[in-house]
Amino acid sequence: MWGENDLAVRPFVEHDIPQVADLFWTVMRGRKGSAPPATQSFFRELYFTNPWVDNSIPSLVYEDKHGRIVGFLGVTLRKMLVCGEPIRVAFGGNFVVDPEARSNLAGMRLLGTYMAGNQDLSQTDSANNVSRSLLERLGFRTILPFSVHWARPLRPGHYAIYALSRLTGPALSAGLRFAAKPFCSVADSMAVKFASSPFRQTEPTLHGAELDVETLLHCLTEFRAGYSLWPEYDLHSLTWLLAFMDRMQTRGDLRKVVLRDDSQKIIGWYIYYVKPGAVGEVVQIGGERQFTKDILDHLFHDAWKRGVLGLHGMVQSSLMGDFSEKNCFFTCRGGWTVAHSRRPELLELLNRGDAFLSRLDGEWCLAFGG
Repeated sequence: MWGENDLAVRPFVEHDIPQVADLFWTVMRGRKGSAPPATQSFFRELYFTNPWVDNSIPSLVYEDKHGRIVGFLGVTLRKMLVCGEPIRVAFGGNFVVDPEARSNLAGMRLLGTYMAGNQDLSQTDSANNVSRSLLERLGFRTILPFSVHWARPLRPGHYAIYALSRLTGPALSAGLRFAAKPFCSVADSMAVKFASSPFRQTEPTLHGAELDVETLLHCLTEFRAGYSLWPEYDLHSLTWLLAFMDRMQTRGDLRKVVLRDDSQKIIGWYIYYVKPGAVGEVVQIGGERQFTKDILDHLFHDAWKRGVLGLHGMVQSSLMGDFSEKNCFFTCRGGWTVAHSRRPELLELLNRGDAFLSRLDGEWCLAFGG
């Protein structure tokens, strides 16, 4: 794996954490000085103590001729099954190169070494347009069935102002929200009252309760039928993952709900980040296919009660009809899923959408929130 041409690329080890954390802090976060202890703790837990750590598929650093780390590519492994056959999927993330270094050389060598690793599938679920273009030139393929994102305004007036404010500077954004708040409140109040309004909220028919880890593990097993590829969790790995996500506070508070019918049969579930006054990010929606619209109704009502302006998430193409009927709109600007494998059948399977995957199962949910 470590040829003579790649002497500058080597595995990420624990004593590299301070340098890598500082590189992330200054380049990706645009901050000055050394990274705070929380950032170092994040890198230590994510890359050295998570349940899927495999030393044969490490994260990577790039050193210059003076031994200084000028590039980093984080690799998190996920265990999955294809028709019962175990495979290893390596998700690349937190890819950062010092702009003062020979960034093209460092970046290309990091990516080339990553692609040549022992994993069955290399993947990312949050590529932007620039990284997607770069990865496609290296041989990655864009996976369209897992690159479609949905959005659903819950408070349309405030949601519109929120969307506009994301396009402006902080000062103008704050002024815009302050000036428009009274008008948005009136518009949103009216939007939920009229029977013909697509934003009207009614009491859901399903019964929600807190979703615990054991129940989620049962749901992930029960409702994956019909798919050829799915993630493999156990109680330990799923507990760690949800606890890690819960500590990443930037997106809000992680809410997990299981849904039952009148007979207490489990119909579905959802997981999303609650952030009052902002947009909530949906991690996962699952359940019986024929109840998708009822599950969405419950999710929308739950988020609306908690002051969320709207919801965003990833949707499989087979469910777009149900989401559309519930007044969602769609975009491919929420993060591209791209993948590479020396096994073409895995890429074809993904391109058919024949995989039980969500934002829970990649690197999107492992973003640093400190």
